[in-house]
Amino acid sequence: MPRIVVSGVPTTASRHIAVLDGMRALAIIGVIGYHTRPSLLPGGFLGVTLFFVVSGFLLTRSMVNLLERLRFSYPHFLRGRVRRLWPSVLATIAGTAILVYCLAPSLLPKVRGDALPSALFYSNWSFIFRKLSYFQAAGLPSPLTHLWFTSLIMQFYVLWPLLFVLIFQLCRSRVARAAVIGALAVASSLEMLLLYTPGQDTSRIYYGLDTRAAELLVGAALAVLMHRHVDRQDDEFAHDPPHWQFFSRTVHVRGRELRVTGQQLVNALGFALLVVFCVCFAIVDPQSAWLYRGGYLLFALLAAAMIWAGMHSGVFMRAMGAKVCSYIGSRSFSLYLVHYPLLIVLNPATRATPLPWWGYLGQFALILAVGEVFFQLIEAMRGTPWLPWLTRAGDNAEPARETAGERLGRRLTASGNAGVRMLGTAGTRFATLTARLRPGAVVGIVAGALAVLVLMLPLNWQAIAHARAVQLRPELALTAEQARKQLAKPAPAPSPQPEQPKGTDAAQSKGADTAQPQVSALKVPNNLDPSRWQCDAAAQQCSVRMLIIGDSVTAGVAQTLQQHFPQAHIDGAVSRQFATGEDLLAQFLGSGEDPQVIVFALGTNGAATREQAEHVVQLAAGRPLYFVTALAPVDWTAASNATFQEVAAAHPNVGIIDWSALATAHPEYLYDDGTHPNELGTQAYEQQLYNALCPRD
Repeated sequence: MPRIVVSGVPTTASRHIAVLDGMRALAIIGVIGYHTRPSLLPGGFLGVTLFFVVSGFLLTRSMVNLLERLRFSYPHFLRGRVRRLWPSVLATIAGTAILVYCLAPSLLPKVRGDALPSALFYSNWSFIFRKLSYFQAAGLPSPLTHLWFTSLIMQFYVLWPLLFVLIFQLCRSRVARAAVIGALAVASSLEMLLLYTPGQDTSRIYYGLDTRAAELLVGAALAVLMHRHVDRQDDEFAHDPPHWQFFSRTVHVRGRELRVTGQQLVNALGFALLVVFCVCFAIVDPQSAWLYRGGYLLFALLAAAMIWAGMHSGVFMRAMGAKVCSYIGSRSFSLYLVHYPLLIVLNPATRATPLPWWGYLGQFALILAVGEVFFQLIEAMRGTPWLPWLTRAGDNAEPARETAGERLGRRLTASGNAGVRMLGTAGTRFATLTARLRPGAVVGIVAGALAVLVLMLPLNWQAIAHARAVQLRPELALTAEQARKQLAKPAPAPSPQPEQPKGTDAAQSKGADTAQPQVSALKVPNNLDPSRWQCDAAAQQCSVRMLIIGDSVTAGVAQTLQQHFPQAHIDGAVSRQFATGEDLLAQFLGSGEDPQVIVFALGTNGAATREQAEHVVQLAAGRPLYFVTALAPVDWTAASNATFQEVAAAHPNVGIIDWSALATAHPEYLYDDGTHPNELGTQAYEQQLYNALCPRD
């Protein structure tokens, strides 16, 4: 993440560490891959652990050297950290607000809610108090969600120097200091373990500084252990090299003699750890319980071992410091800041099919280009070279020149008016604070501050967002009557039917079997008897006694369904899980309710297992039962829908209403969250349900 450089300290501690570039590059690739599509790189979130370890290492490394020289000033130190983070964060907020308003206005209320917490570096705790999950943010996640990381890092920057100074003064040896830091890391991991409850939301654990501090502290402990005394001006390991550097053995392999040295073993360790992280990026499940039972600490220790291996000369150090790694690593913070809002806008939830491989490459290229512009305009300090391997312009090579802002402030301070003098003093301090920043960073600070202030105004932001959304998607303004008229227009071509599961009678699915009622559904229950209720095709009304159990989708269309199915019992609730629906079905049927048809519309908020679906069939006790396929921008809906079709194929009295296929073919039926039907979708949902219960004329 942001580099920590101690300017003017001519020691090896300020030298560039090549392995950290490679680790940053690896980390940002993992994070971008995960955010692009979790199934693409499910363990990519572990890149955050790499960033934590690197940040803790660099921060503590710079503090140790300043403390040894008695040059450590907490205000000055903190001011440097703020100067590194705040311009980039504020510019991200401003840019995201503009981007969202122009291209994804439905997200504007989310940006408004997270702008101030992100700007003041407490968004991680804001997410905790609001119980917003990181791993289940589907549909319309806040484009500023990723700034929880910068909030946590800044909190660490504020608190850790105070605690480390105490440790530094009380413990005189490197080992003692590292032991204390290690104990704090273990305590943090134990807190994570104690707070973790299987099956419960992990936001409190994932976002909390106290529970994630272990990863930062592992990097801090490594910095203390690897520190060499300030008097050593040459290579860190030129004096008293470790014993492993003298290791040398001759190994016989199939009659050949191979010489194995300590340096080779360290290089092999580095590459092995690199492979471990690459494999874990591809296979680790973010919901795995073991991650919260020491897993994050384990990965932090592996990351620390990778840093250690890469700080010794050899092929691993050179590989991790290659130009491509150096470039991506140097831009990793900018890439982190810009990638998430771009991906949210580029991959709307209403897109039901994944991009082709070249689409993902195009998005990554765009992120790289925007990240480069952001780096050059906002993040990079004055004197930073265009490319990381070029010669750096020395900030201290010549006396610091007075900036235009400082000159203006000095002139205003000399004014005889007290108000002008105060303004001049404030302007001078601001100019001094931003003296090392590029002009774009100053513009970013002002734009970000203005964006936060504007977003805090007591305006009807929902109405503002809706008005802009209607400009982009006129169907969002349709009334119920207008939606019905639009649906009544003949379609240019029928949408293709999804592939039938094995064991499903295709003729029955299409309603072609003369023994079955001529209703329309992917699969019709064989005991469905429309003659038991009255159907009015003109008014789209049906007198069937129907029990519908669903989630927020059902709740959203409930009023319309009640108008067209006056005898129906409709029960929908936000975030309802499949297991809760099973309990409700048992409760309703146990209370004496005897529906003619049961419609089970769950699966959006969690995967449905085969056992759960079979239990619903058992509870139906032979009654006609419809499963409604689920649609949401999450991975588990496809598996749930496949389960519904398998169960329907095994039970003649079970049918399928394929809302997922209909909405996938018509994304205009959905709001921008890709889950909930708008007015046009609500009418289409009602018509699909009516067609599954009433014969066509």
